[in-house]
Amino acid sequence: MNHFLEEKAKKTRLEVFKFKTSSGVGHLASSLSCVDVVTSLYYDENVNFDPHKDYLIFSKAHGSPAVYPILADLDFFEVSELEKYCKPGGILKLHSDASIPGCHFVGGSLGNGIGYAAGIALAQKDKKVFVILGDAELYEGSVWETLIFIAHHKLNNIVLVVDRNKYGILGATEEMLKLESIKDKFISFGFDALEIDGHNFDDLRKSLTYTSEKPVAIIAKTIKGKGVSYMEDKYEYHTIIPKSENDIKKGIQELL
Repeated sequence: MNHFLEEKAKKTRLEVFKFKTSSGVGHLASSLSCVDVVTSLYYDENVNFDPHKDYLIFSKAHGSPAVYPILADLDFFEVSELEKYCKPGGILKLHSDASIPGCHFVGGSLGNGIGYAAGIALAQKDKKVFVILGDAELYEGSVWETLIFIAHHKLNNIVLVVDRNKYGILGATEEMLKLESIKDKFISFGFDALEIDGHNFDDLRKSLTYTSEKPVAIIAKTIKGKGVSYMEDKYEYHTIIPKSENDIKKGIQELL
């Protein structure tokens, strides 16, 4: 199973890199870091997630293009749409929205998606709601307000996944404003909190199938720009898309 998931993740990263560098827009490094999380959700048969019934909300909306190759592979839309990302006539936007088959939410301002997801979880308790948050998104006060709401209503049908790649747009989170211990903070707000390797499919499987009477928060330790050596752990690539022929060629070779 893990080999299958690794191959799916590898293919997804390659496709994201190709359509991002082709369009030249968006947040490539932030999409690459959470690929293994979404791969586990959609492809691991042990994870209780039905993309036709349940919800995946990208509160870090700038990372949402990570799911586009997966949705194409699962026949939500034609694979050819990947080549039209952010281009006239294509359906795939800079950030996912409800006009795209398999997507539910349009975001941009950080801290909004988790509130939207909490409303869904309250209104539709028979469905699972997974939320992917950026770690620098935790600087938003609305995130913590929503945690109070989720814990108060005992919404254990919602699972929060923090993409803990340690970097925001301006640099390392622990240098900008210290976040640690994130796990302890979630616990103090009434959550069960798990810290995992966000690129390890055994860890992902155990955490995404973890059940509790409390809402669950998963702090997934990831690598920003995962898979492309010159992008990894470089905060500058939060907004920079590789443009030179050599950089694009090197990135594709490393992701093959």
